[in-house]
Amino acid sequence: MSLIFYDTETSGTSSAFDQILQFAAIRTDGGLGEVGRFEIRSRLLPYVVPAPGALRVTRMSIEQLSDPDRPSHYEMVCELRRVLGAWCPAAFIGYNSLRFDEEFLRQAFYQCLHPPYLTNTGGSNRADALHLVRAASVIEPDLLNIPINEKGNQTFKLDRLGPANGCNDFNAHDALADVEALIHICQIIKEALPDLWERFLKFANKAAVEDFLRREEVFLLMQFHPVSTGSYFVTAIGSNNANAAYCFDLSLDPHELLALTDDELVERLGRAPKPIRVVKKNAAPTLAPLNEVPAHLLDDVDVEQLRGRACALRSDKRLTDRLVAAANALEVEYPPSPHVERQIYQGFWSNADAQRLNEFHTVGWERRLSIAKDLEDPRLRWLARRLIFGERPELLSNGAVMAVRR
Repeated sequence: MSLIFYDTETSGTSSAFDQILQFAAIRTDGGLGEVGRFEIRSRLLPYVVPAPGALRVTRMSIEQLSDPDRPSHYEMVCELRRVLGAWCPAAFIGYNSLRFDEEFLRQAFYQCLHPPYLTNTGGSNRADALHLVRAASVIEPDLLNIPINEKGNQTFKLDRLGPANGCNDFNAHDALADVEALIHICQIIKEALPDLWERFLKFANKAAVEDFLRREEVFLLMQFHPVSTGSYFVTAIGSNNANAAYCFDLSLDPHELLALTDDELVERLGRAPKPIRVVKKNAAPTLAPLNEVPAHLLDDVDVEQLRGRACALRSDKRLTDRLVAAANALEVEYPPSPHVERQIYQGFWSNADAQRLNEFHTVGWERRLSIAKDLEDPRLRWLARRLIFGERPELLSNGAVMAVRR
């Protein structure tokens, strides 16, 4: 499988209400040898107000963003969809991408009426190299030069990390330059820590994560917080849905929870030190079997005690069921959003609408207006009308134009 390293530059930090202004990707083989690259920019959408901070970081002017020679946002998204689709299936790798770039990419596809899940469907998967870098800094502390910020903490920002590790003439916050720096950092880790690199790619696949959770009785889980990395020896005890697994922190004695009532158990799981760690199976978690854990991470760790606790817990179905139920009770349910941009995860559209959208992208704008009216999903009808407003507003009635402007 080929690898697609990618980055975006955006008008702000809200994936729902900002937009991609520049997208760049480099496709490589498994040895990180380049086999293709792609870059594209777009004009600013008429209803998006760029954040001053974003313009300062990206050094983009309003004149550049309104340049008529640049493609529209819709034209950009259709082209990048075409190129990335031709490169798939692939492993998509960004830097802080699961929290940021991937959400922008999904929103761009969704708001331009393309299926939003390109990076994790059709045999493709995704991983976040920020997690790889932070794991490497724990496993082999001297491998990378991790800069220190003004607060005295390590900073993993790519604009600081790249130059500190040999990326000369690095043009930070240009999407293509960021991708080149990302590949450079990954090459260092791949050569020095091949086992970590292989696990990084392996666990980009959800099925591989599920198999690992079933097979490994005790394993290392790394989870990343703003200024620290948490390393936990855990065992998997169940799931809350298709994409989240509950893992018990074996530094705690599960037998101490036996006497708690159900309400007390929920309260206990909600406070530190938290007995349950949630692993998102489709978000490339950082996992390692015990036999691949570096020796310095096992200092002061009683491995036999961990194995004993894991065996006892996994054989006590009543307790694991109660723990899973208590963890489920702590899950936050968010009410449906009134904003179409935030309704991206509120269900899939029908096959009939999917066929209509395939036609939408191949015909002229006059025909697109007719297709938009036939869409069953109200989200899609609204988004289609807004696309037409952005590209050919003269095709809309005065009432439709006023509705979009509201």
